[in-house]
Amino acid sequence: MRNFNISSLFSSLGSSNLLSSINFSDYASIRNGSYGKLLKAHYAEEKKTTASSKPATDKKNDPTVKNTGLAQLKKESDSLKTAAENLKKEDLWKQTDGKYNMDKIADAIKTFAGEYNDTLAKASQVTPKAIATDVKYMKSMTATMSNALSKVGITIGFDGSMSVNEEKLKTANGSSVKSLFSGATSYGAQIAQKASEISRDTIRNTGVISSNGSLFDS
Repeated sequence: MRNFNISSLFSSLGSSNLLSSINFSDYASIRNGSYGKLLKAHYAEEKKTTASSKPATDKKNDPTVKNTGLAQLKKESDSLKTAAENLKKEDLWKQTDGKYNMDKIADAIKTFAGEYNDTLAKASQVTPKAIATDVKYMKSMTATMSNALSKVGITIGFDGSMSVNEEKLKTANGSSVKSLFSGATSYGAQIAQKASEISRDTIRNTGVISSNGSLFDS
């Protein structure tokens, strides 16, 4: 396209008043791009100022907080399942000279009780109804077994938490303890199953899953 002078264009149109209103310095800035750069810098600064003036996020309504809580509950419920399944292993219940290794059994039960309590604590911090139902069932099942558990040194508190009297447990009848935690229909097996259901429900209610099927701490 042939070059021409902007003043000549307006002169040819006979618009002297329009010509006098044009700021040719601004026009030159637009043509060489410097005006556009100034505009970008201005709006970038304005955006930065606006963002900094926004109120802090309400953590109670922050989905990231909720997802993190569910991710933590998943870890705890998976650990509870593992602890319960470890109590079913045959090696734990092998006898030497007709006696169970109650020190080893007591350690495994203390681990189980700790994971049980941690799962209850994390579950109390999340809101999905399915998880609340799972936990309610688990606590109810434990309450039903409270008398049998108490006889071997495991006490259930008013809040559903579990405490272990190590001395009483170590002197308890080994066969009675085994019947509570070993076997496909034992109390321990039912807790392992319920812990697995809690874990699955954390995934259903989070929807943030990695490529290997694990839950992100998003």
